[in-house]
Formats: sequence, C-alpha cells, structure tokens
Amino acid sequence: MKIKYALLEKLFQLTNREIDLLLYIARYQDDHGQIRGIYYRTACEACDMCKQTFYNSLRSLEKKGVVEVSHVDSDFDIRILDNDFSYPESYSEGYVNVNRQVFRSAAFRKLRAKEKVFVMVLMKITHNAYSSYQIGVEKFYDKYMQMIGVTKKVLRSYLHTMKNFFTVGRKDGKYFITITARLLKMNQELESDQYLNQRIVTGCRRHKITIRKDKDVKDVSGLVKQYRSYASEVERDIWEIIDLTLKQCRGTVLNPKYIHKLVRSQLEMA
Repeated sequence: MKIKYALLEKLFQLTNREIDLLLYIARYQDDHGQIRGIYYRTACEACDMCKQTFYNSLRSLEKKGVVEVSHVDSDFDIRILDNDFSYPESYSEGYVNVNRQVFRSAAFRKLRAKEKVFVMVLMKITHNAYSSYQIGVEKFYDKYMQMIGVTKKVLRSYLHTMKNFFTVGRKDGKYFITITARLLKMNQELESDQYLNQRIVTGCRRHKITIRKDKDVKDVSGLVKQYRSYASEVERDIWEIIDLTLKQCRGTVLNPKYIHKLVRSQLEMA
C-alpha cells in the first residue's frame, strides 16, 4: 500500500481516473509491487467508474510506463513499476502510505488529478520535515510551477484547496505548511489483511469457487498466517499450498474447514 517518493513526480502526467485506479490497485500489492487478480467489476465499484473507463485507464497506465499488465483468466495481474520494497534499503528511500483514510475520503476524490498528486507531494515534504515545512513564497512558486506544469494562478488555487488537508500559513515571505491529524489516520483494516483477502478472492474467482460469506475469506486468509512459518520450515511455499487446495475445490463453495484439512494434509506430506 505504498507509493515510492521517486514515483510521485511521474504521476503528474496521469488523468484523474488513472490516479484513482492506481491508488486502488496499490492497496493490494506485495513487496515487489505485484498485484494479483484485479477484477474490473470490483475495481469499477471501488473507483466509481464504468467498465470502459477501467480498461482505458489500465491501458493508459501501461502505455505511460507506470504499470505492467498481464491478462489472466477473467482478471488482471498488475505490477507497479519501480515500486519494489523487497530489498533492505527500499523503505529508507521513502514512500506515501495509501492505506490512510484520506485517500478514500470524499474530499480527496473531488480533487483534480494534479491536486491529488500534490497532496502526496506535500505529505512527502512535511513528513521529511517532521510534519511542518517552510519555504520562501517565490521559491515555492518557482519549484512547484515547474514540477507540476501549471501557472502561478493555478498553483495558488491548488494551495487554497490544500487547506482542506494541511495548515497553510504565510509570514515573513515564507509559507509554513503543516500536515493535519486527519491525513495521518490509517484505515482499520491492516495492509497485510487486505493483501491476503485479495489473493484468496482471486484464487476463488479463478477456480470458480463461490464465496458466500466474507468471514470465509478471512478464515482462509488466517490459514496463511497460521501455517506460513511452518511451511517455510518444511521448504514449502504456503501460497503454492493454498492455490493447490483451491484448485482441488474448483466449482464448489468456499469451505474454510475443508481448506484447513487439505492444507494440513499437504504439510504432512512435506
């Protein structure tokens, strides 16, 4: 659920819908920036877009070099390029956590495309400045007019809009920009749980397994947490085991107790 700081300026080239879609799929990425099983209908509902807009936005994101897309069965596997967090130094490079509540708020959704990216840029600089950032007024306009590609008048309007998310003051020829508490609030559902649930739902869809209750998905996700370490000890990949058990249940109704039995059976064979 992270977008590296290094990618932010690149996002100014995106349309509003492309940004919405990117932030949506980023919720479900693994440490390599890989997202498995993005289904158009679910994405359309989450982003409030039609089917054609989804396909157009996805193709455009790929054309602009932001993502890499593979069509698998009825959905898509997507990788956010240059958003790899699998190596030790990656977190120190800095990132915006898109699991914060603000990214799903009505106020954020109403912003124009470049305003949305500007919110993320200001989150970056206020974070690096320990929540408060100061910059000369003229330097501010010179820097961000060039970065965003807008006029001074437009940038001034952006700054006014940012007051919904930041405290913006002006004194002695400087802007003082401070991040507000509302921007720091995280969603209640953990990043890891959202990723796990997404993978289970994807596996069920690809194996034609009917999901009757959200709780059943969470229970199967719990098996990944429960047996991940043990699977590693016996040199098995827990996701390989889960995928294999889902394949064995193809065309049925998701049954966590039966999945649990199959997982234990696979581990006992190791």
